[in-house]
Amino acid sequence: MRENSAQTQTRLSASNRDELLSGYAEGVPVRQLAAHFKVHRSTVSEIARRAGIEPRVSTLPQAVREEATRLYVGGLTLVEVGAELGISHNAVRSAVVACGGTVRSRGRYTAST
Repeated sequence: MRENSAQTQTRLSASNRDELLSGYAEGVPVRQLAAHFKVHRSTVSEIARRAGIEPRVSTLPQAVREEATRLYVGGLTLVEVGAELGISHNAVRSAVVACGGTVRSRGRYTAST
């Protein structure tokens, strides 16, 4: 490790690791666990993987996918739809594709008159 590195490394105690794993198994969001234990999101997933816990697959409810697609097709950007629905722009992109839509190259859609 470099002497002047700004990156820090957090080592979890056995009790914190158990608490993290318990939260993960109960469905606590990875972002929330990472913030609470001051580790990276990928560290949370890696600890769970090493403990033999199956990775969680996050899926949006069909109604949210359809609403995201409707808003996106209506002209909002991926980021705007995500902000409206409280999900990431990547989740919006996945929802649009899952509903059979296509993602615009960039920016807002302007309907021709």
